[in-house]
Amino acid sequence: MDSFEHNAFKHMMNEVVDYGSCCECGACVLACPHNVIEYIDGKPRQTAKADAPFDYCGVSEGAGCDVCATVCPRLWPREPHLRDVVFGEARGYEDIFGVFRHIFVARAKRADIAAAGQDGGVVTALLAWARASGRIDGAVVAAVGEGDRPCFPSPKVVTTEAEIRASAGSWYTYCPNNLALHEVAERDLQQVAFVGVPCQITPLRKMAHMDPAFLVTEKKKPKIVARQRGFLRDPAARVGVSIGLFCTEVFRPELMTERIEQQMGIPLQDIRQFNVKGEVLIYKRDGDVARIPLAEAMAEYQRPECRHCGDFSAELADIACGGVGTDRATIVVIRTARGEALWREFEAAGEVEVEPIAQNKRAWNILLRLARRQRERVPPGPPRAGTATGGQYVPAVDAAQVTARLAAGRKDPAETTAGLDAAYAGEARQSGAISYIAGQAIPGDPGEPEPGQKRGLPPPLAATAGGDSPARRSE
Repeated sequence: MDSFEHNAFKHMMNEVVDYGSCCECGACVLACPHNVIEYIDGKPRQTAKADAPFDYCGVSEGAGCDVCATVCPRLWPREPHLRDVVFGEARGYEDIFGVFRHIFVARAKRADIAAAGQDGGVVTALLAWARASGRIDGAVVAAVGEGDRPCFPSPKVVTTEAEIRASAGSWYTYCPNNLALHEVAERDLQQVAFVGVPCQITPLRKMAHMDPAFLVTEKKKPKIVARQRGFLRDPAARVGVSIGLFCTEVFRPELMTERIEQQMGIPLQDIRQFNVKGEVLIYKRDGDVARIPLAEAMAEYQRPECRHCGDFSAELADIACGGVGTDRATIVVIRTARGEALWREFEAAGEVEVEPIAQNKRAWNILLRLARRQRERVPPGPPRAGTATGGQYVPAVDAAQVTARLAAGRKDPAETTAGLDAAYAGEARQSGAISYIAGQAIPGDPGEPEPGQKRGLPPPLAATAGGDSPARRSE
């Protein structure tokens, strides 16, 4: 696959939506500068011209745009291809669950947050502290609120501790959190935390890092380029920290409406919380716990779109969290310097207790197995899906190919310069490919097994190799 792979609206609608891999994040609708598509029944739909084909966008085929396809998480570049541009040289280690600097287990100290939260309440506690201390203006979350059906969350922008606490817990049905970034802009919130599953984190990284030179075409005026650039960059620019949630899959709504409510006779309004720990656990408000075998739930109610995702542990997030293999606690993976700086302050505030990953060998082993299994399950997909081929995304290569195409065309050089100035809006332009230092391998990793042998797992990391919180590591 060529390094410059310009994905167009037609590609997104045919090779993602019609193909069946659309994750329903809504990022394409959020990023559309021209109101061509709307979010209808969980999918983007062309509504600008009712009598036109579903894959027709007049702007894309006329002056040019395709911001929507550029941010789509199901088109190349995907998570493995974005590691260099996201993490650069500031890497610690790298393995099957992605690039990371620290990995450990944590629990919220506040009993009310720990009880209400999912697997120890760490994300809720972090959001509450960050808002109270002024590190963020609010957070984008999934929550069941007024006007929502029981057990069916919708995207919310929360700005108070009460709202943050009300958003605690997971419901395991899909919620398009990216769409809430429109409200963030409307309210002019400058720095928010974004909490989402992996396929919702990836569009944010593409908004922030895809080279904007593609916006410049022979037919387009700088004013239109500037508008399109704003829709490409602004949503991600308002995210101060991204918190990714581990995710193998979510379930179709019928798990709630058919299996639980009709067959099991449990009214949805009587359900307090869900969890998945080898089985689907249904916590009722009266204290009872109902169970569904996980294999049954996955076989009958798994959302088919999730099979196209190879990212279990939110590999591009600043901080990734999940409760696999833990008891009322959260595995925390610090991936970026920004995430580490925030966590250091959070832990120093006394809001959380932590344990080295070495004390949680079961959780470590499950994380490795689930991350590998998910990455290996993804089907090859259409040519532009990026699942079969494709190297690291290099913005400078994109920029060079765009400028070469423009130079070979009939556009006046002064107009080309004005268009590129509008596309970059002052941000630094890379003039050549940058080779980053690869992340260090996991210490003790036995590598690939011999034919016929069972795969060995490396031991949990020691504190000196990233296996503890950054605050404790520096003590």
